[in-house]
Amino acid sequence: MDESGPSTEITAEPAAESPTYAAVGDRVAGILEAAEQAAEKIRQEARQHASELERQGRIEAERLNKELTEDARNLRTEAEEYARDMRLAVEAYATQHRRQAEEEARTIVADAERQSAGTKEAAEEMARQVEAEVKNRQEKLRAEVRMLEQRKRDAIERLREIEALVQDVLPRREGAGAMVSDLKPERQVAPSDS
Repeated sequence: MDESGPSTEITAEPAAESPTYAAVGDRVAGILEAAEQAAEKIRQEARQHASELERQGRIEAERLNKELTEDARNLRTEAEEYARDMRLAVEAYATQHRRQAEEEARTIVADAERQSAGTKEAAEEMARQVEAEVKNRQEKLRAEVRMLEQRKRDAIERLREIEALVQDVLPRREGAGAMVSDLKPERQVAPSDS
């Protein structure tokens, strides 16, 4: 009895199916690699976006703070100049008008100081709002990054499940590299002429 006949049939079937297993393995590896690359790219973009938003928020808050502080300083300077002018004008008047003019000058200075304080408070409030917005944006971006990382973990888990299913379908052999050898096509044994 020629044993090469049945042996050829047994090795012929795995040889025909081996390209399918190899393709599945390549696809699974490709999917895993693409998922990891996409997740890393998304994380990098999210980090860059968060850093940019934080940087812009700091710059805008600093600009607003400087601008409003400068405005308050200018208002105070103008008020002080106005008060000095008023005092000089009052001294030119007669004694009876002096008290009235001085009181008016004090009122103007007090109003200017109140206005300056109000402007400064408004600037500080605006800076707090900008900081709160930046923090909210950062939290949203962090949440989005966490969600994307979870999606990546889910995708990897699904791919591992697919890998396990593929390994369950492949014939099992003992030893290291068994799966690799299962995925390689086997040579067909030609029937002997003798």
